[in-house]
Amino acid sequence: MYPLYYTIAIIISLFALIATISIGRNMMKQEQTQDSEEELESLKTEPAKNTSIRLLSVIYTITFVITIALLWIFVF
Repeated sequence: MYPLYYTIAIIISLFALIATISIGRNMMKQEQTQDSEEELESLKTEPAKNTSIRLLSVIYTITFVITIALLWIFVF
């Protein structure tokens, strides 16, 4: 039964790593494009709903909760 838990933890960790790399690449592409004046003004006035920080926080929170749950199952 424990190999199943290890496999699940590894798969989730790999998913978090791949998602992080994907978000990082998207951020690099966005930084390389030239922003127009209108886009800069809209960024200043409108709140960002899906920022990379928020996405990364969600990914790592889910990974952390699942890892703690698996550790709890393993220890108890």
